Amino acid sequence: MTNTYQQAKAQMGGDTSPHDTFERGDHLTPATTTPTGTTLFCIPHAGGSATYYTQFKNHFSDNVTFRPLEMAGRGRRSREPLSTSMEAISNDLFAQITPVALTSPYALFGHSMGGLLALLCTIQAREINIPLPKALFISACATPDNFLLQYPPQLSSLPPEELWQHIMELGGLPQCVAASKELCQYLEPILYADFTALDTWRPVSVTPLPVPITVFLGSQDTIPEHKAREWEQLTTRDFSIHSFKGNHFYLQDNWAELAAHITRTLSPAT
Repeated sequence: MTNTYQQAKAQMGGDTSPHDTFERGDHLTPATTTPTGTTLFCIPHAGGSATYYTQFKNHFSDNVTFRPLEMAGRGRRSREPLSTSMEAISNDLFAQITPVALTSPYALFGHSMGGLLALLCTIQAREINIPLPKALFISACATPDNFLLQYPPQLSSLPPEELWQHIMELGGLPQCVAASKELCQYLEPILYADFTALDTWRPVSVTPLPVPITVFLGSQDTIPEHKAREWEQLTTRDFSIHSFKGNHFYLQDNWAELAAHITRTLSPAT
């Protein structure tokens, strides 16, 4: 397997080998580790895995414990069946978050589909009365209300060629990935499962949360800034929005600046 191939899988959020990921968990902080400072849980986009955030972790100081979350059926959990409902996925993620939430400060970051899952996890924390996150960081994601209007219908029903064309238009398909039949075959079931979850999700009205919300987006994304600002309606605390040059996957070129914004929010200067 070439370095180019490995880098391509990391860009898409895949692991370097679908079969060795239980032995290769170096991109994750073990759940038994006692966190220092604030734990930042990062939830990937549709089709992504924890390895998508490999570069991101290098830009945080010791007062942030970086923990990318893995969803079933990919990465180090590739032997587990894929989930096809937002409720099942968010329940699984929440189970990973809860042990830390009960003992120390934490925050949630979610990109695209991951932003909606981060919101659902925060709602679950409120429903069962456990500590809420210090902050909610939403990246390249419309509010649940706008999701129903903005989200392309039935992506899970598209033939593979059209599905990959959609991914390419979002800016999430490196040429080296498109050229790899093996990689596309590995990623397709993950993409279809995640898009099935989105296609069948029917969000309910959200009562504003007492959690600060920060929104990040790319200047060339399909989500306009005025729509992204509607996340402010879902918080009773501070709200801010930051735009970066780029498309839906703007973060690939802005890891350091993105981490700096998050660090300032979690550890403001006194």
